[in-house]
Amino acid sequence: MDLKKLEQKSAELYKFLKLLITMRLVSFFSLYTTLATRYELCMFDNVFSWSIFIIFLFIGIYTARIIKGEKEDALASAVELVFHGLSFQIPRWWTKTLDNGYEITFERTDTRYDWKATFLLLREYDADIDLQSIYEEQALKRGLVFDKDTSIIHSPSELNELYDQGLEALRVEGTATENSEKRLYYDAIIIRNSNDQFIFLESKASVLNGLLEGPFFEQMLKHIKIYSS
Repeated sequence: MDLKKLEQKSAELYKFLKLLITMRLVSFFSLYTTLATRYELCMFDNVFSWSIFIIFLFIGIYTARIIKGEKEDALASAVELVFHGLSFQIPRWWTKTLDNGYEITFERTDTRYDWKATFLLLREYDADIDLQSIYEEQALKRGLVFDKDTSIIHSPSELNELYDQGLEALRVEGTATENSEKRLYYDAIIIRNSNDQFIFLESKASVLNGLLEGPFFEQMLKHIKIYSS
């Protein structure tokens, strides 16, 4: 194999490795198993296999540090967004593509990512309605059917950063099918603010793009604050 092909193969392995780490595989052993299957490597049967495993291990540690650094940079350089009584830390690379006072959308215009974040004030609900009913109605309106084995429901008491501020919220994240055809990685939260208004935030993307941009959306959710001027 010539040097150019070797560099291309290394770049491909690196990108695939970074994606797998972003998907939060439980261990480097399972990571190696996945890569070994993909690239038809033998499992620990010779020095070469052990060498490949050790290389992947070091690359994995390096990649994890890069991802951690990206999240720290996103928070350190974030731009504050105030939306109906709540303060959000927005990554600097999110581009605002709509803002009409009741709805704000962000997209990655610097890339071709199939991803969009939406901030929406739901004005059609009475203050006494429960959050689950709202979420179910919004999911039906969007034609979403969640995968039971990959979806996670976060109850109000589990969302500590909001619960400790006296904010009630409900979050659901995971893979889903939209309108019976499009596969998505979907993450959305409904928050009842101090004025009994309902703020709906969603991150919607193709499965792969959602796994890449999703961690930054999740980090933003963990740093929501009640705005005080």
